[in-house]
Amino acid sequence: EVLRAWTGGGIAYENNKKMGDVRRLARLKAGLEKDLKKAKLDPDDLEQAKGHPKLGKAYDNWRALQNKVDLVDHAQRRLRCEKMFQSAEGEGTYTRGEFDSATTHALAQFEKKHAIMGWGHFTRENIEALARSQEESAHRRLLRVIEERTVSAAAIVEDGSAARWKPKFRYKDRHGEEQPLRDVVRESVDAAVAALDLGTPETARRQLDKLSELGSGNFDDLLVAVKLPPRPDYYLEDMTFEVVIDRGDVWYDFPFDSTGKRLSQPRERYPHITVYTVYEGQKIPLIHWRTTIGSWRSEMYNGSEHYKYKDSDVGPRVWKEIVAAPVWIPPATTPPRELVRRKWKDGRVRTVVNNAEFGPSYTSAYGLVAAYHIKEIKNPDGTLKADFDNSIRTHGSVDYMSILRRYSHGCHRLYNMSAVRLFSFILGHRQFVREGQIKLGFSREFVHEDQTFKIALKTRGYRYKLVQPIAVDVTEGRIKGTRKTPLEGYIPKPNNTPAPADGPVEGQLTAPAESAAPAENNVLSPG
Repeated sequence: EVLRAWTGGGIAYENNKKMGDVRRLARLKAGLEKDLKKAKLDPDDLEQAKGHPKLGKAYDNWRALQNKVDLVDHAQRRLRCEKMFQSAEGEGTYTRGEFDSATTHALAQFEKKHAIMGWGHFTRENIEALARSQEESAHRRLLRVIEERTVSAAAIVEDGSAARWKPKFRYKDRHGEEQPLRDVVRESVDAAVAALDLGTPETARRQLDKLSELGSGNFDDLLVAVKLPPRPDYYLEDMTFEVVIDRGDVWYDFPFDSTGKRLSQPRERYPHITVYTVYEGQKIPLIHWRTTIGSWRSEMYNGSEHYKYKDSDVGPRVWKEIVAAPVWIPPATTPPRELVRRKWKDGRVRTVVNNAEFGPSYTSAYGLVAAYHIKEIKNPDGTLKADFDNSIRTHGSVDYMSILRRYSHGCHRLYNMSAVRLFSFILGHRQFVREGQIKLGFSREFVHEDQTFKIALKTRGYRYKLVQPIAVDVTEGRIKGTRKTPLEGYIPKPNNTPAPADGPVEGQLTAPAESAAPAENNVLSPG
């Protein structure tokens, strides 16, 4: 009830407050009690001060902070119940009612569990999720599972994003009749949920019990047939795809002034990737998703960190291969601090190589799956002369908030689950050769804080080679600011403020990294 009643908006975590809310609340309450006593009112009944001509403002200040502390307190109860904290076996050590470091990291874990895009700040979305019962939350997770299984089994991808982008778009089916763009995913998932009677927590529990009995308790071997809505006519065994990546608003200007102050470089139009299919001469959009482009990032140059602009190549490219569980090979210019992480190991916090970021791992720089952008160099007669790989990829990423607000280091990121959907869909509707693991013998030593570390990578991932490449066009976007082309070379860092591709921008805050176990949705992926 406390969580549902909250109307105070979002609450950003602050790690530099001089006084905590709990202590400040105690002072406000003591002052209000004292004022009530002076006014010859009952100091134990603070509500008497509400609307009072002299005490009303003091009451409002106390009440607003009390509501905030109550919100945090009840959120902590939920987080403790779900064992989201990073200490005391999930139950945590924190100050009750205080939005402290332990709480923001627990909230970030809760967001990950419930598929909420966030950084551990209180938002309308996660407050609503915290207010749900455990049964309602479990049911929502079940529906997410059903959605992904349905999408995978039916080999579909249209999620309504293209229809929302182009609501008036129409194409002609095989009978010559005009058809609107559909949300095939939602139609199919709704049909599956209805057929299996999983629409409510109560019916879902009953039906899962029945299905468990049918499978003798083993869901791995249980197959259930569900009738789904007919797929659009353009679904063919071998579909033709074209991809357009609009880079949106692009700033080439250096993001700091002469004093080292971060400059504002707002964007109204964000990068998007649109995947089309070509059917009977018609270019039909299937999905239209937010993605990323490159910007300024930190790189090593002459033994120290500098800023360098990492551009996202413009022009025609092709996807020739799709790599599952891809591995990122860190270049020599990567700052050593980005190659390690602090981890609780053998009874204490240690600095270790951040192998998960190289991959294969869902937290790797290239996420769960990647398509490589290749520029084909042609001979005068049009035949292929060579392939040029500038290390630009369209790939999954665990750095979800970068896709919403920030930048990459040149690549076009997608949410991991979206990348899996898209490339599974493409492999389901295009001919390919399964080449398997790409063997790699890469090793490198580096020094960080006077300690030597070693990287050893044995594979680049699991490769699917497309029989026919998929055309990709990366548009220039809208160039903002004074400069119309990227700056070349390296620029000394004016201060320790993160570059746009290194950290949060546009007013977005992040939770602080805890040395023992950093929140994984704060990972800054190099891709």
